[in-house]
Amino acid sequence: MADQERLVKNLIELIKIDSPSGEEDAMDEEVSSRLESLGLKVSHDSYNNVIAKLAGEGKPFMLSAHLDTVEPGRGIKPVVDGGVLRSDGSTILGGDCKAGVAIVLEALEAAKESNGGNRAIEVVFTRHEEGGLVGAHHLDFSMVSAKEGIVFDGEGPPNRIILSAPSQNVVTAQITGRAAHAGLEPEKGISALLIAADILSQLPLGRIDEETTANIGRLEGGLKRNIIPEQAFLDGEFRSRDSEKLADLERKFRGVFDEVASRYPEAKIDLDIVNTYQAYNLDAGSEAVAIISRALAGMGLEPVLESTGGGSDANVFIEKGITAIPVGIGVRDFHTTWETAVIAEVFQGAQMCESVIRGA
Repeated sequence: MADQERLVKNLIELIKIDSPSGEEDAMDEEVSSRLESLGLKVSHDSYNNVIAKLAGEGKPFMLSAHLDTVEPGRGIKPVVDGGVLRSDGSTILGGDCKAGVAIVLEALEAAKESNGGNRAIEVVFTRHEEGGLVGAHHLDFSMVSAKEGIVFDGEGPPNRIILSAPSQNVVTAQITGRAAHAGLEPEKGISALLIAADILSQLPLGRIDEETTANIGRLEGGLKRNIIPEQAFLDGEFRSRDSEKLADLERKFRGVFDEVASRYPEAKIDLDIVNTYQAYNLDAGSEAVAIISRALAGMGLEPVLESTGGGSDANVFIEKGITAIPVGIGVRDFHTTWETAVIAEVFQGAQMCESVIRGA
């Protein structure tokens, strides 16, 4: 059976391994070694995503999480505070998604110890999930045969099952004005930052409706305080679970950029809007939901079926024909320095995952 003390110890060890997006090698080495010690055959695809297989009964079932974390995520000092795991406040905790990885590893170890048989399992640990699901987009799906699975990457308790998630369009814009000395001849300059501010003041941002959001998360520009800024850069996104609303937002964004550009004919605005993942809306009666629900029922937990405004590797898996459903991993406040992991809920995740592995 899953062991809470061992789970917390392993989770803390994983959290202490720096693995910001693009720097997952140490994390990869650690989890690959642990998977091999548990009897799984470990492989990597050309992007170095981890794909590990455990022989067993029936159709293979996928268990997935991602190896990377957001910044600030270096030198994390995890602290056990009562029944909660947190950082010292100077960094994220990294529960997103180290708790997901730890859940899968603990469940595999517990199932091995029980020696009671298991269903065929395929573990997929992706790289560079944060910032665009890059590892999942590069995953060699010819190496994965499962058609159902779980993505351990959701906020909240493990009975929180995400059946609907949005598409995301990433927005980047490079604005080029004209530099000039701010004290001697400011009238000769064209401020790229003022153009950016004009754009920002007109874009529809924030909560648009219950299934649609938009944000510009980064503005950079300028060189020195005495130079009219020639360059500015905007980095943002918009999301919706409704494709028509997503298309409408794109039209509105392009309209604002075009209108502002028309008022600054001597400046240059290069706008790029790219879709990074597609929305999904799953059937509550799917086999994957049934498998998760049976495991939860054995623990006395009722499944809570929800929609989310966040994306995950599940968006890519589902687009590729794998019904891999995100569930909670006991973590709250993803991507913040006050992120926490509720130990009892992380443990419930491991218990649920163990039940799935054992085919209960």
